[in-house]
Amino acid sequence: MDMIKLLRKVPLFAELNEAELTSIATLASSIEIAKKNIVVQEFEPGDSMYVILDGEVKISTYSIDGREVVLALLGKGSFFGEMSLLDEEPRSATVTTMTDSKLAHIRRRDLVPLLMERPAITLKLLKEITSRLRRTSRILERISSMDVPHRLYAYIVDHCQRFGQPKNDGRYAAVLPTHQLLADQLSTSRETISRAISALKKDGTLVQGDSRGKVSVDVDALEERLEDF
Repeated sequence: MDMIKLLRKVPLFAELNEAELTSIATLASSIEIAKKNIVVQEFEPGDSMYVILDGEVKISTYSIDGREVVLALLGKGSFFGEMSLLDEEPRSATVTTMTDSKLAHIRRRDLVPLLMERPAITLKLLKEITSRLRRTSRILERISSMDVPHRLYAYIVDHCQRFGQPKNDGRYAAVLPTHQLLADQLSTSRETISRAISALKKDGTLVQGDSRGKVSVDVDALEERLEDF
């Protein structure tokens, strides 16, 4: 599949016409990176952004005690590196591939002229940056103010509402990250997450699906627990 067809599926570029897509495709270079490799390193200089054409990456930083905190998991159609592209400051986080991934790499000097010409793309970019900053702020607030079970409840509710599928019975079907990835995002241990997940399965709030990570979630029950916190 050529670059134009791949970029057409990326929400950021959804409003571009054929000529504009062609210009982006000309600017972008395709790179393939194997699983568990660093794409960008926190604090390193950066002058480009990446669009995920296939695969999955994690965005992470490290706490004062050296523990990894995963800020986000991004998949096909998402992008990263846009902050350094816009402000020319060092990278704000480390990005690591979770699977073998195919990325489109776009340099600042090539993209900025297009952003000036197409305000709609610029607004989409800024909207996504704002959304991620809000999400990061919520994560840090939860880590500082909530115990681990309630951090997990809040995470699952947010995950279901963003990525899950609502069902007729009021529950959500969703695929949760591994217990280790949940622990890394919620600043705790895998064992603590496993115990909290087991408790939710025991009381029926989570029902295990037919494949790894797939669950049925009673989001209302989790929201009630958060309201009572």
